[in-house]
Amino acid sequence: MRILFTTSPTFSHTTPMVPLAQAARLAGHQVVFAGGEVTRRTAAGAGLSVLDPAPGQDVGEPHRSFMADESNHNLPPEKAVGAFVGMLSTIGQMMLPGLVDAARGWKADVVVTPAWMPWGLVAARAAGALGVMHGIGLRYPAVPWMADEPPEVARRHGVTQFPEHCDAEVSLIPESLDQFSPVSPGEVPFPVLSMQPCTYNGSGEVQPWVLRKQRRHRVAVTMGTTSADHGWPEVLDAVVRGAADEDTEVIIATGGVDVSAILGDVPESVRVVDFVPLDTLLASCDAIVHHSGMSSMFSAFCAGVPQVALPRSVGDSPMNAHVMTSGGAGVAVTRSEATPELVREALHDVIHEPSYRDACAGIVSTMEAMPSPHDVVAQLAGLAASGAQPSAA
Repeated sequence: MRILFTTSPTFSHTTPMVPLAQAARLAGHQVVFAGGEVTRRTAAGAGLSVLDPAPGQDVGEPHRSFMADESNHNLPPEKAVGAFVGMLSTIGQMMLPGLVDAARGWKADVVVTPAWMPWGLVAARAAGALGVMHGIGLRYPAVPWMADEPPEVARRHGVTQFPEHCDAEVSLIPESLDQFSPVSPGEVPFPVLSMQPCTYNGSGEVQPWVLRKQRRHRVAVTMGTTSADHGWPEVLDAVVRGAADEDTEVIIATGGVDVSAILGDVPESVRVVDFVPLDTLLASCDAIVHHSGMSSMFSAFCAGVPQVALPRSVGDSPMNAHVMTSGGAGVAVTRSEATPELVREALHDVIHEPSYRDACAGIVSTMEAMPSPHDVVAQLAGLAASGAQPSAA
């Protein structure tokens, strides 16, 4: 098979798709990852071939501008979703001509795209390929198209209407957690291929200190890669003061944000780094404090590490926190209410109360029983070989 992957131009929206792409290559299939500069750098770092679908255009700019506008982080949920989808629609339309050309010229058999970037499904339809939605955590219904009809580049290849749905979905969430999700689409008119979420958090050199904790307990603190400087600085000091004590080592991954002015001189028990592969670090951690981001939450699920999530009141972070706490995997403290005392209490609970680690162990067992990426590649090959017809437009 020839499989074209595409996604929105962010690190955390690319890494969850890497295991399937790597499994496809190891099974002898051809894989190309198309996207913005961050997507290409991330995929290339995982050993994958990459393509720029919009040469001369910065497809990451709409996302950066959206994230930099603080007003977007304070919208009520219904308006926040519309604004976010509108931004992604802009990116999708920037990339679509190149995606269509790549899918058709390369004769792709499968196009893989996330639910919030359904423009990949248009490219699949234009190429007569299987259109597959790939989750990054919670299942989402495909987002609205935000346009009346496909662009001319798609219409001239016979795509006169937007696809009603994908041809198959790759889901990373076990049913035991999906039952708690308020956005799960539930039953759908296409195959849902369950796949074990094999965490990939990027590549890089691992320092020896990452592999072993220096104190009785080790706590990871991650600010994420797309929201590190939005709403975190004002609570980071509270997190550090709440987490640091003589028995606990704290590792803070800042995502490249300069936090020296916020933290000043940190205790000896606190280590501040720009980036560390989270999956490697979590193997030696007793807990993680994070921004209630999807990638961080699923990395902790896979590692069996109890979580303290600090969600905002908007975006997907409240839903992530709801699923995590409903599954018994940790505690949520609303970011606006995060004091050192509340963070300390939450960390004490998830580290010392056995029920949290027991729940995490149960989630790990459930995920390990899910089909592997290699299994899902074989399922996709079967769908492609059977001549499964793209869903009616």
